[in-house]
Amino acid sequence: MKTNMIVAALTVCSLWGGIWGITYAQEKISDEEAMALVEKAGKLLEKKGDAALEMIGDPDGEFFMKDNALYVFVYDPECVILAHPYKPTLVGRSYQGKPDVRGKIFREELVEKALEEGNGWTYYSYQKPGENGIHQKKVFGKLFESEGKKYIVCAGVYID
Repeated sequence: MKTNMIVAALTVCSLWGGIWGITYAQEKISDEEAMALVEKAGKLLEKKGDAALEMIGDPDGEFFMKDNALYVFVYDPECVILAHPYKPTLVGRSYQGKPDVRGKIFREELVEKALEEGNGWTYYSYQKPGENGIHQKKVFGKLFESEGKKYIVCAGVYID
């Protein structure tokens, strides 16, 4: 009986450690995956211009990884959403001046970093889908150009 309890306790500890390790690894990988997906979508925009927006915004397409909720979205320089596979109904809406839940005007910061520095991470607060409470999130944005148009391609990662 005592042996069974020890084995059960070790199993729980092992599983907890494994889960924590997987979560930590996924968080680290997610940064790289987010940047790689941004790069992939951006290269498509450079090649095809506006024609790529439909492919990037396709909820069943290659720019929405449903298994880990990683997806790209695209802003223009005025913070208008041009493509969004997770919420296609947002396309065409301007988010200029709209803050996160704590009042941070993060979209302009994201767009400005991309326009001025070429790329960058921006931090903000948001509600995770399917969860209660406010969580910290970061989004990577990078500037791409095609046919005289500027596109800020982005992907976000929850950090808590």
